[in-house]
Amino acid sequence: MLNTAPTHYKPHQFINIYLQLGKLLFLNGATIQRVIDSIGSMKKYLGGDDLQVMIDYDGLVITDINGRHFHTRVERRNTFVAFNIEVLIEVSKLIRNLAVERPSVMAIRQRLDEIARLHSALRGWGLHLLVGLVAFAFGVINGADAMACAAIFPAAMLLSLVKSSLLARGQNLYMSVFLAGLAGVLLSGLLASLLGTRTGLVAITAVLLPQIPGFPLINAGFDILRNHNTVAWGRLAFAAMMIVILTLAASVPLLVFFDALQVETAPQMGYWLARLADALFAGLAAMGLGLLFNVPGRFLPLLGLGAMLARGLRTELMVVGGMDMAVAAFLGAAAVSLLMSLISRRGHFPAAVFALICVLPMIPGFLAIDGLNHLFLFAQLAPTAVPPEMAVHTLQTLLKTFFTVSALVFGVIFPVFLIEGRSPRI
Repeated sequence: MLNTAPTHYKPHQFINIYLQLGKLLFLNGATIQRVIDSIGSMKKYLGGDDLQVMIDYDGLVITDINGRHFHTRVERRNTFVAFNIEVLIEVSKLIRNLAVERPSVMAIRQRLDEIARLHSALRGWGLHLLVGLVAFAFGVINGADAMACAAIFPAAMLLSLVKSSLLARGQNLYMSVFLAGLAGVLLSGLLASLLGTRTGLVAITAVLLPQIPGFPLINAGFDILRNHNTVAWGRLAFAAMMIVILTLAASVPLLVFFDALQVETAPQMGYWLARLADALFAGLAAMGLGLLFNVPGRFLPLLGLGAMLARGLRTELMVVGGMDMAVAAFLGAAAVSLLMSLISRRGHFPAAVFALICVLPMIPGFLAIDGLNHLFLFAQLAPTAVPPEMAVHTLQTLLKTFFTVSALVFGVIFPVFLIEGRSPRI
């Protein structure tokens, strides 16, 4: 970068930089507060009297004020938000180094253009292979046996292939996810029934778990705490729609292969071997998710260790301490969130994002599909023929799933929010 700071106020150039910066952050998964604070830091460096930033789920409005003159620009969002962690890290690095490097306006624009071109190196079959491996790891930690794992891997690869192909042809995201999820779970259900696995429903669950919209849920939580409610509810609606679509996709094999699929988990290994495998595959799943979200390679071991810590702590609290799953999940998520918040002060990475990737392997996918399976059992029985114990089991399973997922979200959010407080999100 050039070592020439701006020497006079250039409103037209500056407002374009603010828009470019805000759009870059928002479209790659930043919270609203991070967008506002980053634009504010850039404004402080470039100069001027005041800057007003308004963000909703569909666009960005910026008004740059200098004396009696002001300039307003509007940028409409015309694509779905992606999650590119390397972009967020590089923008943070740029903002933090402004006062040291003193770049010119042209150098800032060039650097923002370079950051916008940062995309994951994973393409084609490399991407599909990684999705299959992540789903395989989710299957292991949710109790899949060897035959179920053999069904999970190709089914998850098919899901990724169909989804990428549909999106490349300009299809709607929701429709693409539904059709891809449907293709994946149908193949998984078919293979599970043919291979004779005792954990067929786990196979169906694991195929879909890498598609869970965790980032919109976490970002919505932070936006609500910062009173950015319009965008927060938009993100919650997006996450809810994705969950409904994935649930509908999972429902089809329950109807087609209902008699062939069973709700069981794989036979348990020895205590220490089981604990080691559980933590190890949780770490592998987190590292795989990190690659999918374009986390720089130097941070992947940290994600693996964080996931092993969170999952291991939750398991020990449940097995040794006899603690409820939701409480244990909250403590595991809070522990890794606290750790990431402390480390991020030196590493300058988004702590909440890293903590979320670490806790995603604790999503109770098996419980969710078990509850869904019992709902289909209800549909096949007359109202008077539903056993009370089945109704109680279904309600308990679904409530436990809801409370555990909620505990994971709050476990990630509150340590980060309490530690960072009102400090700028850059």
